[in-house]
Amino acid sequence: MKLLETFPRDALVHVAFCSEANFSDWADPRGPELEVSRILYPAPRTAHHESIGGIFHSGDRFYLQVVEGPVEDVAWYIDRVAHDPRHKRIQVLHAVAIHAHTLPPGSMRYIGSHDQMHEINTRHGLPRFDPYSWTPDVLRDFAALATDPPCRPESLMGLHRD
Repeated sequence: MKLLETFPRDALVHVAFCSEANFSDWADPRGPELEVSRILYPAPRTAHHESIGGIFHSGDRFYLQVVEGPVEDVAWYIDRVAHDPRHKRIQVLHAVAIHAHTLPPGSMRYIGSHDQMHEINTRHGLPRFDPYSWTPDVLRDFAALATDPPCRPESLMGLHRD
């Protein structure tokens, strides 16, 4: 999905996308956890990072990210991930325009304990964490984990029921 072609340049967007770890011949032979930690290690910050808020989860070699911000900054961020050799099969799962942030700009945090993710998958009849198969309903339940205390999933602006 080309965000800049889909939304007006001044739009604020909420986008869920996923990728798969690319553990090629350069990966550390001690295991994928080291490579995952390298992918998750904070990158140098730019103005783009400061305008984007997000949440993410990694597991079973998959990454799921939900990011919000001005469409140009979100498009830049997704393009950056797409050109990172540690990620492959980048896929936008859901993208909507929003009126206000639901995730604080300038932050990206990991959410979803093993038990929470298992419960979401079970509720939706999914055998394991594989975000490529996630629907907006599953994404809504995931995003609800970002609130403290957890809110009702249908109250999240970016993932409303049609």
